[in-house]
Amino acid sequence: MKQEYYYKKYLLLNRTPRQFLERRLTNIFGINSKSIEALELVCKEMSAEKGFTRDDGQDYYNHCIDVANTLISFDIRNEDAIVAALLHDIVEDVEGYSEKMIATLFGDNVAHLVSLVTKKPGLDYKQEDVIMDYLTAISMDPYAAAIKTADRMHNMTTLQEKTFEARHRKALETELYYMPFFKFCRKKYPRYENLFYAARTQIYPLIHEIKSFYAEILRLRKELEKYEPAPVEQKSETSKETNPKP
Repeated sequence: MKQEYYYKKYLLLNRTPRQFLERRLTNIFGINSKSIEALELVCKEMSAEKGFTRDDGQDYYNHCIDVANTLISFDIRNEDAIVAALLHDIVEDVEGYSEKMIATLFGDNVAHLVSLVTKKPGLDYKQEDVIMDYLTAISMDPYAAAIKTADRMHNMTTLQEKTFEARHRKALETELYYMPFFKFCRKKYPRYENLFYAARTQIYPLIHEIKSFYAEILRLRKELEKYEPAPVEQKSETSKETNPKP
């Protein structure tokens, strides 16, 4: 009964991820901290009201909040890292925001972290050399690596609304590029190895499940093709051949 009481109290106090994060930021950095400012900014700019939604229709800022919450849960308490986690998509997705603007608002270090994880326009990140250069640059900074890891963790656990093909592409990309990235970062930054290890252990079963499910989908599609009726024109031609006019 006592555990149930505290659980209900926890749910009451933390009704949304935003409220939960705001309490954490206040306790760690203070009510007037730049992390609170960053939280307010991203919630204002990346809301459903302004057209920013996830695949499930929720406010896009919930993704940014989840990434920041993940860092704190793995004992990353550097404020610049938390601020950059909250803002990691804003330059890429919101018109009018730039690295220079982020530097003015939150400092050069935050702007640098955001820049590292921001995909640059004009580059095809489906190409191997492009994505490898991208992840290599990120891996040179422990906080950028942590942000990208938390970002991929959340993306891989929220694929329910995507098509089978999109899930499969994301799974293959993650297996090919991000799993080695997590392993490398775990060795390079042992103080945050729990985060990189958690990413590998949480994501690997998802990759296996998606690949297996997609293989089954392809198998069933091939089976169905066997029972599809022949095209009407083909039937007509066959009928003429087998039943010629007298």
